[in-house]
Amino acid sequence: MFRIAATAALLTITTVLTAPAAQAATPASAAAVFDEIIPRSLAEHHIPGAAVVVVEGGETVFSAGYGVSSVDTQAKVDPERTGFLINSVGKSIAATAAIQLVEQGKLALDADVNTYLKSFKIPETFPGRPVTLFSLLTHTAGFEDRVYRMFTPRDEKLPALAEHLANEMPTRVRPPGEVALYSNYGFALAGYLVELASGQSYADYVREHIFEPSGMKDSSVAQPTPDVPLATGYRWNGSAQVVPPSNFGPEPPAGDGNVATPADMGRYLSANLVPGTFSRSLLDRLHGARFRNDPRLPAMGFGFSERYLNGLRLVEKTGDSPGFLSVLELIPEKNTGVYLAFNGGAFSGDAAAVTAEVLKAFVDRLQPAAPVPAPVPLAGDVSRFEGSYNNTRLDYDSFTKVRALAGGVTVTADGDGALTTSGLGEGTRRWTQTEPRLFTDVAGERIAFRESGGQVLLFAGDDPNSSYERMSWLESSSTHLLILGVALLLLLGALVFWPIRAFVRRGRERNPSGARFATVAAWSAALAVLLFAGGFALLMSDLSAAAVALTSGHSPLLSVTLLLPDVVLLLTGAAVVCTALAWLRGWWNTPARITYTVVSVALTAFLGVVASYHLVGLPYLA
Repeated sequence: MFRIAATAALLTITTVLTAPAAQAATPASAAAVFDEIIPRSLAEHHIPGAAVVVVEGGETVFSAGYGVSSVDTQAKVDPERTGFLINSVGKSIAATAAIQLVEQGKLALDADVNTYLKSFKIPETFPGRPVTLFSLLTHTAGFEDRVYRMFTPRDEKLPALAEHLANEMPTRVRPPGEVALYSNYGFALAGYLVELASGQSYADYVREHIFEPSGMKDSSVAQPTPDVPLATGYRWNGSAQVVPPSNFGPEPPAGDGNVATPADMGRYLSANLVPGTFSRSLLDRLHGARFRNDPRLPAMGFGFSERYLNGLRLVEKTGDSPGFLSVLELIPEKNTGVYLAFNGGAFSGDAAAVTAEVLKAFVDRLQPAAPVPAPVPLAGDVSRFEGSYNNTRLDYDSFTKVRALAGGVTVTADGDGALTTSGLGEGTRRWTQTEPRLFTDVAGERIAFRESGGQVLLFAGDDPNSSYERMSWLESSSTHLLILGVALLLLLGALVFWPIRAFVRRGRERNPSGARFATVAAWSAALAVLLFAGGFALLMSDLSAAAVALTSGHSPLLSVTLLLPDVVLLLTGAAVVCTALAWLRGWWNTPARITYTVVSVALTAFLGVVASYHLVGLPYLA
């Protein structure tokens, strides 16, 4: 025992002596990180500009702008004067407003929101389990996630908040309190409750009770936005900076159109770290652990979420739109806060990559990372967790459900008590079971599973907003992709083979007009399928452009592509009828009839899959 204790003590002393010393967030230490990483990263990732603010103990200790706010004018980013869209960081503002009214007794966290609503009601989808303010602020209300046309051009007339909420209500797909399911609509609804309880517009309430007390003179949640010099948001298309068609929207409490200068966000950071502007009890409610998908994983707060880096608890909120990314990080243990804003690289993930690198370097100076101990395995059969999982953050009623095809996670058992995942982060990752239904990787990250009533849910420790549901083999994205792949190969073969066959046999056989029509119908259907696949492939070749197309709806390529399944439906109907006639009337020889039947089956299988994603029947026009 003494030898073991002595060895452990020696290792501890060695680690302490050799580890980099922790530093306070001084201007020099912050500059050493941000000035070295951000200019280089902006150039590498083709991001026009960025700004950073660091506060400690209620004081701004570092503030800097990098790059340009406008590619056309080459105006430099000025953290004091350049406004950025903060997007979903605004959800923390909406939560602050709501909790202020809770503390005044004007709202209750556990009351059915329908007790406040007058002009419309939330349907009682799950009797006895109403939507509450608590569930709205923790993303646990169970609304599906709508993304199509969620952003609009700046000059487009927007509906009143109440009108939008009544007319664009998403379906409730899960009972409240079951899992965290990120919802922009939920926070817009929370903001509307602020209006009802306060008797003020949401913009006026936030200005009077949050921005002005915090000294945020160049910030607003009103639309149209105030006369603050607003940076232009961009996305890189591979050769040039392009201004996306839309960055605003009808849900200001969810972050739509929220504008702030980085300097103002520094004041907001200070107000969230040092009681004064906001009470200690309010800050504790906002930043505390309010809901966990699993008791052993990081939690959701009210408008914030938590994660751990180098052993430090970070309370954070991020927000993005087609041209902007904003990141707010509070490190309560160090009484430190960081805010970063970018006017590019949002939907491509480039700005997020820069953020991850620079925050890690910054936190390394505050508290160097300690060695991660190897996970101690808990042996046992974990094959029951195998399968294909879909992200539960989907719009189940529109064609954007097709996101499930690109966002699935595959889990396979890998020896005694170990799993391998693909689709959860980059590449494949190996996880060791360390507690029942809890798995840890070599970096110390965790995932957990929940089993209930035949349903299996997967939760990732680095994202408390998300969950994944295991699908049956028929519902899984892997099966759907396999069916689509086989169908496309068969249809491509027909598309090439039939014209060649017709050319080779020209003049040697005369088919009845019905047989000729059958061939034209099936060949045209196959062509429409290949054009549809090509359109989607072209869209997905630039993920940033695809995200912009979905969230704005301003994409001729997307609009044309979405029409093609309906063309396929009409032609496939004709092909199926012709299949029956071919066998009844003896068109062609037997191998040719078999080939035609296989093509008709491939067309039907294709339609079956795309219809399950609402890509047939123009549901996106509803």
